[in-house]
Parts: sequence; C-alpha cells; structure tokens
Amino acid sequence: MTQVASKNALPDLIEEYMQAYFEANPVTASGWLGLHNYDGRLPDLSRESFARRVAELKDMQSRAEQLPPATDKESRFDRDLLLRTIREELYALEDSRSHENNPMYYANLLDVSSYIKRDYAPLPTRLDKLIQHLEQAPVALAAGKEQLETALAKPVLETSIGMYEGLISYYERDVTASVAQANSPELTARFEAAREKAVASLRDFIDLLTERLPQAHFNFAIGAEKYRKMLATGEMVDLPVEKVLEVGERNLADNLREMREVCEKIRPGATVQEIMAEVSKHHPTAEGLVPDTRAKLEEVRQFLIDHKIVTVPSEVRCQVTETPPFMRWAFAFMDPPGPFETVATEAFYYLTPVEPDWTDQQKEEWLTKFDYYTLQDVSVHEAYPGHYLHFLHTQQVPQPFRKMVGAYSFVEGYAHYTEQMMLEEGYASEDLRYKVGQLVEALLRNCRYIVSIKMHTEGMTVDEATRFLMENAFMEETPARSEAIRGTFDPGYLNYTLGKLLLLKLREDYKAEKGDRFNLQEFHDKILAYGAPPVPLLRTILLENDNGEIL
Repeated sequence: MTQVASKNALPDLIEEYMQAYFEANPVTASGWLGLHNYDGRLPDLSRESFARRVAELKDMQSRAEQLPPATDKESRFDRDLLLRTIREELYALEDSRSHENNPMYYANLLDVSSYIKRDYAPLPTRLDKLIQHLEQAPVALAAGKEQLETALAKPVLETSIGMYEGLISYYERDVTASVAQANSPELTARFEAAREKAVASLRDFIDLLTERLPQAHFNFAIGAEKYRKMLATGEMVDLPVEKVLEVGERNLADNLREMREVCEKIRPGATVQEIMAEVSKHHPTAEGLVPDTRAKLEEVRQFLIDHKIVTVPSEVRCQVTETPPFMRWAFAFMDPPGPFETVATEAFYYLTPVEPDWTDQQKEEWLTKFDYYTLQDVSVHEAYPGHYLHFLHTQQVPQPFRKMVGAYSFVEGYAHYTEQMMLEEGYASEDLRYKVGQLVEALLRNCRYIVSIKMHTEGMTVDEATRFLMENAFMEETPARSEAIRGTFDPGYLNYTLGKLLLLKLREDYKAEKGDRFNLQEFHDKILAYGAPPVPLLRTILLENDNGEIL
C-alpha cells in the first residue's frame, strides 16, 4: 500500500526517529544528551530487541527515501541528515556489531558518572536513579555473555578486562564516596545491595573474558569494504579507501617537513627529538597548572574577539579545574553538558594533576606532558575556539535533531582544525615553540589516520603500527603501542585528521566562491550554526556550486 506523504512528513519522521532512538538508547539520552526522563534506565539488550531496532530503522529509511524531493536547501539538508543518521546506526548494528565483538560495549552502558558529576537535581534524586541503573548491571552483563562471540580479538579483549577492573574500583571507591555525601541510611543500604550484586556480576564477567584469552586472535581488521562503508555512512565520505589514504600520507609528509624546518629554525643542527625534549622542560608547576591554564584561556578568548575569528556567543566561561579522581583516564579534556541539559549547564575543562603520593621524578615526568606550548594547543582544541566554543554554538541551534546528531569527523575534526587555524591567523606567532606544540599533536593524528587504514585494510600489525607512530610522531614505545592498540577497536580515530582536512577543503572552496567577500568569522559561524553534521553535507549548504571534490 503506497503511503501519501503529508505536508509535515519530514518533520514528523524526524521526530519519530528521535523518540525511537531515545527509547532504544536511554543511557545515551540521559548521560550524553541531558534528557533526564531517561535516567536510571538501561536498554533491552536481547537479540530480539536488536532485530526489532534494525527492522524499525529500515522501515524509517524506506519512508525517508520515498519522501518527495525537497524544494529548498534546508529541507534537503535535514532529509539527508536523517538518512545518514539512520544508515550510520544500521552500520553499527549490522556491520560493526560491537555488541557481539567488543566487550567494551557493555561497560559503556554501566557508566554512572553522569549522576554524580552534574548537579541537575538534588543528590538523593540522582542517587536513586544511579541505584536503579546499578540494579540492572547483572542483566546487562548476562546479555553480554549471551551475545559476545567466543573468540575475540586479543587487543580489545585485554583492554576490556582492564576497563571492567577499573569499573569495579570506581564503584567501590568513588561512587561509594558520593553516596556517603547524601547522609541517608536508606539510600546507602540500597546502594550497597546494588553495588554488591553489580560487582559480583562484573567479577564473573571478567572471569569469562579471562577464560577466553587463550582463544583470542589478532584478526581485528574490519576489511576494506566495511571501512569504506564506515566512512560513507558516518562521515558521508564515499571515496575509495586508497584515495583517503593517499590524502592522509600527503598531509603527514607535509607536517613532517614543516616540523623539521621549524626545529632547524629554533636551533640549527638539532633533531626534532632534541627540540621536543627542550620544549617539554617548560611547564607549569603542580600548583600552577590550573591557574596558568585559566589565564591563558582568557588570552585566547580575547584574541578570537579582537581578530574576528569566530563569534563568542556567551560571557559564560568553562570552568578550568582538576579532573575528578574517578575520571582521570586522560591528561586533559572538555566535559560539556548534553545539548538538552537545562539545569546543570556548566562545562568543565579538566586537567589531570599529579598525585600527592608520587615521587618527585614521577611528578616531573607527568608535568612535562603539560609543557606550555603543547598545553596551549590542547586548550585551543578543548576550549577556545574548539570544543567549548562549539558547544556554545550548538546550544543556540534551534532544531533539536541537528543538536543531537554529531559526526565523529566534525566534532573532533573541527577542534583539531582550530589548532592549525589559530596559528595561521597569527596567534602566538612570536614563538616557534608553539608551532612545535601544534605539529606534535598534528603528527599524532596523522599517524592515527594512516595506521587505522593500514591495520584495517592492508594487514598492518600492532607492532608495525607501533613503530610507525614512534618514527613519525616521535613517541616513546609505550604510548605508541597504546595508540596502536586503540586503533584496533576504534578505526574511526582517523576522523581527527579526516575532519580537519575536510574543513580545510571546504574553507578553500568557500573562499574561492566568495573571493574578496570572504570573511573567516562568517565562515566559522556558518559551519557551527548546523551543530556537528558530516562536512560533505555542509558543502551542500555553504557552496553554490559544489563540484563534489571533498578532499
């Protein structure tokens, strides 16, 4: 029976997709998007539920494809964004299948930090939902036991075991301490009962994963066809993988050449490693890490305003502070609220401090990672004009669907793009060491891009990827191996560089069309006005004559 499209068919279908998505993914809706009516809920993880979701998505995809052609750019954009989002979710369920081959899938569902870190409701209310969440952990892990393949890739298996061990520590230490703050015997008793069962199920799950280690393999590669499909569905980059690799290798060569030229200017005859070692000595003290970073952010923010780089749409600053103990898995990162959060709207720029029980040598080694030049590059990426400023613009996007959808390549690609763009616009131009800091980060992302493609489509091993990172990102072996291992189960980590290159090409084409009328602030404001869509889709909005050459 043929359906006749109503006048509001597209908006209605978008709303239908959003509500169905929230129901199928309540942890994302609550913890990431800020929709607290989904607090305390875990998804149905049965095989039947996954099958129902696939059928539901295919039905919505068919109806979206049958909609009459839109007559305006904005409607075409929304229809294409809807189709892309449906296809990306179908790829995750039918091709990637993390619920069957990646134990981390279930660990991510058991993260209860959102109930603790944001004061969106009275503490007892949040803890009640946290306890409800924990009470469902045994059911989620039982589903994981049923769904996971017997033979798993060794890198993801070993990483998952460590992740679950960390989850136990987090429940027993940090979450327990947070519950104690409520000073409620009733909540404490409920929590302890839920925690005991959750921890027991976690230990049982770890035992299961450990038992599977002898059967583990290194066949982690998704293959060229799935890799191409991953890029086509998620990022709308529908190109031969060989072409994507060629572009990345050329960018790596350019950045390596520039790094060597910059280091030669700083001290003729010195190697890149020698200059990097000298740069790392200039870092904040343990006590000065947060205040020094906070002061620098004000400087960068004012530079954006004075030089008309991008509109700063709010006087509200992100809060620079030490990373809470239960979140110290990275050196520095931005933690904004979900786009639909209405109460706890603070954004936190976390910097992980030295631990008080470390030796002086350990403290010094940690602080060298925060040398002023690399730290400033990281702050540009995380805060201004990177993730935090992006978040401020997303808050102002009027369409809920555009607010919730985020392409990996835009979210991380935009932030990575700003690192290079700021120096191009003259920020910190008086000191070449800032360029070294920017290039250090660019080379790491270049290497992620290349080893991701080669490990998943050309048979590159973890050992070979480790050596590649050591040689081209100038890393020590331990962090290089960690980066290589991440690439085995996160092939999408090429998107930092991919998104940056897509945005640079869009900017170049937009500038060519505008000619003397090109305005950098206008360009940045326009791309941020659409949330975080795939860059190729943005081209259909910004360009009058898109020739289809996205890279």
